[in-house]
Amino acid sequence: MTIDVNQFHGVFFDESDEHLQNMEQLLMTLDVDAPDPEELNSIFRAAHSIKGGSGIFGFDALMNLTHVMENLLDKARNQEIQVTSAIVDVFLQTLDVLKDTLTAYKEQTEVPQEQIDASIAVLEETLAKASGQSDDDVNESSLQQSASAASDDIEGFGFFDDEDEETQTSASEAKPQDIEGFGLFDDEDGPTESTPQAASASDDEGFGFYAPETLPVKPEASQAAPSVPKQPIVKPVKPQPKATSKEASSIRVDTNKIDAMVNLVGELVITQSMLSNVGQEVEGQIGERLQLAIDELQRNTREIQESVMSMRMLPVNMTFNRFPRVVRDLSSKLGKKVDLVIQGGNTEIDKSLIEKLVDPLTHLVRNSIDHGVESPQKRLESGKSENGTVILSAEQKGSSIIIGIIDDGAGLNKERILEKAMQNGLPVSPDMPDSEIWQLIFQAGFSTAAEVTDVSGRGVGMDVVRRNIESIGGRIEIESSQGEGSAFYIHLPLTLAIVDGMCVSVGEQIFVIPLLNVIESFQPTKSQVKTLGNDKVLWIRDQYWPLVSLTQLMQVDDGVTEPTKGIVVLLESSKKRYGVLVDSLVGQQQVVIKSLEQHYKKVAGIAGATIMGDGKVAMILDADSVAANCINIPNEEVSL
Repeated sequence: MTIDVNQFHGVFFDESDEHLQNMEQLLMTLDVDAPDPEELNSIFRAAHSIKGGSGIFGFDALMNLTHVMENLLDKARNQEIQVTSAIVDVFLQTLDVLKDTLTAYKEQTEVPQEQIDASIAVLEETLAKASGQSDDDVNESSLQQSASAASDDIEGFGFFDDEDEETQTSASEAKPQDIEGFGLFDDEDGPTESTPQAASASDDEGFGFYAPETLPVKPEASQAAPSVPKQPIVKPVKPQPKATSKEASSIRVDTNKIDAMVNLVGELVITQSMLSNVGQEVEGQIGERLQLAIDELQRNTREIQESVMSMRMLPVNMTFNRFPRVVRDLSSKLGKKVDLVIQGGNTEIDKSLIEKLVDPLTHLVRNSIDHGVESPQKRLESGKSENGTVILSAEQKGSSIIIGIIDDGAGLNKERILEKAMQNGLPVSPDMPDSEIWQLIFQAGFSTAAEVTDVSGRGVGMDVVRRNIESIGGRIEIESSQGEGSAFYIHLPLTLAIVDGMCVSVGEQIFVIPLLNVIESFQPTKSQVKTLGNDKVLWIRDQYWPLVSLTQLMQVDDGVTEPTKGIVVLLESSKKRYGVLVDSLVGQQQVVIKSLEQHYKKVAGIAGATIMGDGKVAMILDADSVAANCINIPNEEVSL
């Protein structure tokens, strides 16, 4: 029987990606002074698995490079050589070449043979120096072992490993059950999660709008940093080995299949809503029986929806785990000492958002290191510790995920930003609020860097960051204190698919307000409505609330504009609390979010659209967008 091995390519590529990610994480946390033998064994086994798989598929370039790397790893795990920081650097550089090579095979493009040859040469030189051999000795030994490995891998498929994973079993000795592994499926020590391939960082992340390092800093300023709370430095959590189990705990499913299921569930939600409308028109005993059946369908639909949506939710660590390497490489290149703190990595977010977060986060993290964190000497002169800190955090707050990139560096330089804005012809004034000044850095081509480097200064990047974040329904806020640090907060929706909402009517239109933003609703009295300048506010719960008329905001004809004649829904966004004036409440409903931008354009205050049970289209309100773009009165001002 002839087996078409091409059908296993996808599985091999996925598992090799996992192995490379696992190796990188283990190398990043490896203690070179006292390396953990099990960690070295895990790194070796990952390289061994990639080599075996690449051998059977004929990916010779990948096999040859992994084999030479495996030789060095074998010496290290058997304590025949001493692992040093320099050797770890060589391994990490080799991983970069392996990733490029794997991508080339995956995308069927030209293999980077020059990089592979150079990497093999570095590995052999490192092995020779560590072993005390001459270059000729190690080259001859390497050639012999490569030939032997190629022969073994072809004869034994490169997949049959014994219990110690140190020797390979020939095909003739393999038991039938050994074929299950093929080196493609998770073994007991293998990684369990699939990590998206790291996107290459752009060269245009930095912008020079931070305070210059020569700027004098008051000693007391370095001791109090309200926007950047002092926290203990912790290393990223090391990957935990899988629990020993002979049964598979997970299977691989193409994301297109999950997306198709999400769309079908969305249509099921709409159909169930239509049935509910029809059921209300049926009276008598049949109507009661129909309503019971519809209620049961609604419960089942919700459970299916929650189950399907959970399949799309992944921990944000899938993105965060690549940044220890980014911080390590860039801080070393810039001669800075930076500790990375990862918090809330287990926070789950929709997979589609995770994939689109990579580039914006890479821009912001690199920018914090390049311009935010000062050099060790400048930090000491400012009364700070020699090591700077970058905090990468994630937390769920209501219906939003908030991702923070926080540093304890020099902070943004207000004067330089205003000066550059005036040079660019932007309408600015010295008495602008800080929050508005910080937003100027998102203007296209805005850069105050003194010179262009391979890290920063080209004046592109931050506008791309904001555009990418807004394209997935998010927004970005900045907090900064000169001499103390800066914080960039990315607010994202929890999911882009289905939301529980409060349906309200305005004129002939129906709008949906996400239920997680709703505090309460009521009909105000005249004594509760006040006027502040040209704006109306509400006195409720012993404080003043800004009031937004949905009729005026959405330019709806025949909608209520007088607060005492309509209903006010009190909302809480991530930053503000306010009231929305509507005609009446229609009821609560689970709705499917459809993108408005794909078919029309982005509308301020609108998160998307949905199809109601009667087939009509309703707009879904974006509470954060309304607060940011339509309310000029902060809660703290109206409460005076």
